[in-house]
Amino acid sequence: MKQVIFSGKFKTLAPFCSSDPTDKNTNEVETRKISVHYDGKKENIPFLSPNTIRSNLRDNIAKDIVEKFPNQLGYKELLFLTSGGNLEGKEEKGKVLKTREVLERIREIRENNIVASIFGGALFHLNKLIPGKLSCGIGYLVCRETMERDDLPSFETYVGKELQFVRSDDTDRWEFFSALSEEGIRDKEEYEIKYKESARQRQEEKKKKTNGVKTENTEGILDASQEEEQQKEEQKKVPKIASSQMIWEIKDYVVEGATFMHELLLVNPTLREVGAIIRAYERFSEFPYLGCFKNIGFGKMQVNYDIYEVDNEGERKVIGHIEVKDIKKFEIDGDKAKKALAEYKEYLKNLTYDMIRI
Repeated sequence: MKQVIFSGKFKTLAPFCSSDPTDKNTNEVETRKISVHYDGKKENIPFLSPNTIRSNLRDNIAKDIVEKFPNQLGYKELLFLTSGGNLEGKEEKGKVLKTREVLERIREIRENNIVASIFGGALFHLNKLIPGKLSCGIGYLVCRETMERDDLPSFETYVGKELQFVRSDDTDRWEFFSALSEEGIRDKEEYEIKYKESARQRQEEKKKKTNGVKTENTEGILDASQEEEQQKEEQKKVPKIASSQMIWEIKDYVVEGATFMHELLLVNPTLREVGAIIRAYERFSEFPYLGCFKNIGFGKMQVNYDIYEVDNEGERKVIGHIEVKDIKKFEIDGDKAKKALAEYKEYLKNLTYDMIRI
């Protein structure tokens, strides 16, 4: 098996917004956009971020592993499974390993840890990045501008404007942290202290560089001082966070009924790795939501993919079809697709903690 393509689409069953607050004082959000050239003009069009899809897939496979080892995971293992690890803290790595030993260890991790093999990650104790086999494409909104078809509606048809609501906190990722062992909890606390200290040092270095630039130019100091005064005056006009932090202003969002075309590519995957992606969407059907404000019903999606194997000549052979129709309504079709899912579940059944140890 050389390459496997998941080719399909996401359809919004509810409003969708994929962004972080653009203004910390006003809690204002605007959905992410990508520039598209159409009819001699550049249009900024909402899209489905590959990071949003990729992180959701990773989380759903990680949940299978986390549930298999309750209260046993070390923090390095948890961080790697759910977030891809981190190169912070590499100064605490153990003995210096030779290049050959490092490469051998990476090979072992990729062979045993299916999350590492598919998604890759960072191994801070080895100061190395593991490449993954998955390439996750951009979800393009199906509209006149992206498809270059005059018979389709303009992207503006699918954009809602100006929505305000009171938002409660998002659910914490407790299902992951509750899987930590006592040692893993201590590692997590130590890691967070070191990470904050590292961030503080970087901030101090940034300030020193900024101050150095300012001292070289007196006019720069005056301009900065005037700018600070203007910012203070603007802040006085803005309601305090303490009283307004729960009020969210959504400048724009994608409405219900929009479709995003999407494609995933797996390079040289095993059949069980294809099954892992299928399983990730089976788990997605348990909570089929993407983007921001899921706790108030935003981001509900239908998903369907045709799955193909591509040979060396570029010919496509059908593996199967998967579909998420609604909450806990997952369908799979095709003998090879079902076999792939079965192989992944067999891998999970035989998985030991030593196999995912980082």
